[in-house]
Amino acid sequence: MTNNYLSRWTGNILVTDPFNLIADLISGSNDTVGIIVLTILVSGTAVSISSLIGIPLGIKIARSRLNESRLFITVLNTMVGTPPVVLGLVLYLLFFNRGLLAWVDILFTPWIMVFSQFLLTFPIVLSITRSSVADVSSEVIFTLETLGAAEDQINTFLFTEVKQGIYVGIIAALGRALSEVGALLIVGGNIKGSTRVMTTAIVTETSKGNFEVAIVLGVMLMTMTFAITAIVTLFQLKSDET
Repeated sequence: MTNNYLSRWTGNILVTDPFNLIADLISGSNDTVGIIVLTILVSGTAVSISSLIGIPLGIKIARSRLNESRLFITVLNTMVGTPPVVLGLVLYLLFFNRGLLAWVDILFTPWIMVFSQFLLTFPIVLSITRSSVADVSSEVIFTLETLGAAEDQINTFLFTEVKQGIYVGIIAALGRALSEVGALLIVGGNIKGSTRVMTTAIVTETSKGNFEVAIVLGVMLMTMTFAITAIVTLFQLKSDET
């Protein structure tokens, strides 16, 4: 029985020509190109917005009294670990046809997928930025203030000082966004040609027993994640040299 089980796996998965399978996928027979593009657009947009808002806000919070509040920090850390399926459920109840925000009419569209991923990645960028800035010596900030530095100048200086930590926050947010599946399934609906991304496609192909396709999609997702992370890391290393 064990041998039959192993032979079935080796026959259906391990012996399959991965290169032909990748070629078939990319050719468009499975809408793979559209899935990849949507994955990049949804995750990239969400993380970009999270960074644009979370980085300056994190710097400001680190210099405010909120940074001394244990309750605020606990709430923020809890938001970092928000279960995606819980967030997806809350958003669904808000935006479905009898929900409080039904009039917005974005359920089962890429827009709500971006919004859900923003809500998941924003606390990560905010929290890591805040903690990185909070580690900067208060004496340094006091010296800048004594020398008459403006608020924007101080914030720019702090950004330069903690940019390595900020890059780590962006990479962590990208990882969270690219690997997310629970909330996207609930609010996006995994609609083929409309809201299906790589993670939900892997779930779909696995549930249908198409393990070869699921594995190849998984490898492609890992490769894409590596490439995007490598680009961000390159910026991080270049910033070290300047």
